[in-house]
Amino acid sequence: MKICLFAFSLLFFLVSCNENGGSSASEAKAQSLQLKLKINDFSNDFVKLIGFYGDQNFAFDSVMADAKGNVLFKRDTPIFEGMYFIVFPDQSFAQMMLNKQQQFTLEFSKADIVNTMIVKGSTENELLYKNLKFESDISKKFEAIQKQLDAATKGTPEYEAAEKEQTKLVEERKAHIQWFAENHPNAFFTKFKIAGQNPDLRNPKRSDGTIDEELQVYHYRNDFWTGVDFADVRLLRTPVYFNKLKRYMKELTPQVADSLIKYATIVTEKSKADKEIFKFTANWIALNYRNTKIMGLEAVYVHMVDRYWTENQAWWSNKEEIDGLRREVDYMKPSLIGQPGQDIRAKNERDEYISLYDLKAPIIVLFIFSYECDNCKKETPKLVKVYHEWKNRGVDVFTLSIDADKEEWKQYLKKNNMTFHNVFDFDRESRYHRKYHIDVTPEIYVLNKDRKIIASNIDSDQLPKIFERELGL
Repeated sequence: MKICLFAFSLLFFLVSCNENGGSSASEAKAQSLQLKLKINDFSNDFVKLIGFYGDQNFAFDSVMADAKGNVLFKRDTPIFEGMYFIVFPDQSFAQMMLNKQQQFTLEFSKADIVNTMIVKGSTENELLYKNLKFESDISKKFEAIQKQLDAATKGTPEYEAAEKEQTKLVEERKAHIQWFAENHPNAFFTKFKIAGQNPDLRNPKRSDGTIDEELQVYHYRNDFWTGVDFADVRLLRTPVYFNKLKRYMKELTPQVADSLIKYATIVTEKSKADKEIFKFTANWIALNYRNTKIMGLEAVYVHMVDRYWTENQAWWSNKEEIDGLRREVDYMKPSLIGQPGQDIRAKNERDEYISLYDLKAPIIVLFIFSYECDNCKKETPKLVKVYHEWKNRGVDVFTLSIDADKEEWKQYLKKNNMTFHNVFDFDRESRYHRKYHIDVTPEIYVLNKDRKIIASNIDSDQLPKIFERELGL
C-alpha cells in the first residue's frame, strides 16, 4: 500500500518530435533542413533520424530510401543543433553533427560507413568523420599493443617496449584532438570532442613515495569538467553531457550525502551558464536521489529542491509546483539521517498513552506500518524475529499503525506476536506525519542513544548490521 501524502512530482522537459523539430530564436538565421543521403548498398527500406536530449532520444523522422539508395530528410525550418543518428532497420547507424548549416549530402556504404563516408557541404561532418576514421585505425593499434602487454611479463624488455608504444599512441591521439582545437576552435564538433575527453590522471605522492589514490581521485573529479562549455546548449543534444554528468555523480563521487551534495552543487552552479543545461542538470540530479534505495541519500533531493526550486531559478515550473515541492522537502527535513528523532505520543492497545521517548534502550526501532499493506505483512515477521534476537542486547521497538480500524489492528498485533510497544494513530493526533517522512509503508527509522536518526529507508534484514555498528559489537 502506498501512502500518497505528498502528490507532487518534478516537472521534466520531455522532448517531443515537434518540439525538437521546430526552430528557436538562436537558430533564426539557420538554414532549413535538407539532408541528402546516398547509401550505396541500401534501398527500398526506411531509415530513421534520431536525436538526443540529455538522457532521452527521439525519432525526428522516418524516410524511405528509393531503389538507388537516395534519402531526403527535409523541413522548411531548421531543427535543433546537436548530434543525430541515421538508424537502419537492423539498428546499425551512421553519426551526424548538425549546426546552423543544415543543407548537405552524405554518401556512404552501409557495410562500412566510416571508411566510405563522403561529406559534401558540411565542415562539421567532415571533422566528425576525420575523427571517426582516425579512431577506427588507432583503436586497432591499441588492441594489438594490449595483446603484447597481456602476453609479456611486467618488467621485461618486451613489456617495456610495448608500454612505450602505448604511450606513443596516447600522445598521437592527444595531438589529433589538439589539431581540431588549433584549426577549428569554434566548430561544434571540436567543442563536442574536447568536452568528451577525460582529464589527465595526476599522480600525487605520499611521504613514502606511493601514489595517494584518494587524492588522485579528488584531483580527477575536480578536473573532470575542464574543457566543457556549459554555455553551449548543443552539448545537451549529444550523448556527451549526460554521460559525463552520470559518471561524475554515480562513479566519481562517493555515494554519501555530504559528498553528493557538495559535487551536485558544483556542477549545477556550472550548468547555470545555459538555462536548458541548468534545467536538465538540476532535474536529473534531483530525480535520481528522490526515491533512492541507498540510505540517507534522499538528503541530496532535499538539498536540490531547497536550493534551486525557487521562483527566480526554476523557470520551467510554476509557483504552485514550486511551493508543492518545497513543502514536500520541508516535511522530509526533520527525518533525515543525523536529525533528532522526534517524539511520538499515542494510545496503545489498552487505550493508554505511551511515548517513544519513554523507551530507555540505547537503540529504538520505529516501525510505521499499515495492516493492509502487503509489504508490511512480509516485513512484520522479520522485525519480530530481529526483536527477539536483540531485545536483551540494547534494542527496543516502537510501532505505529496508520490504519482506520482499531480492532483489525489489534488482531494484526496478536496474529504476528508483536509484543513490543505499539500505538494506533489514525487521527494523526501525534502529528507523526510532520515528524517522520513516509512515502511508502512500512517505514523503518532507527534512533541511537542520543535519539538521533542513524538509519532509515531500510528493511528489517539490515537492522542487525546497524545494531552491531552502533553498539560496537
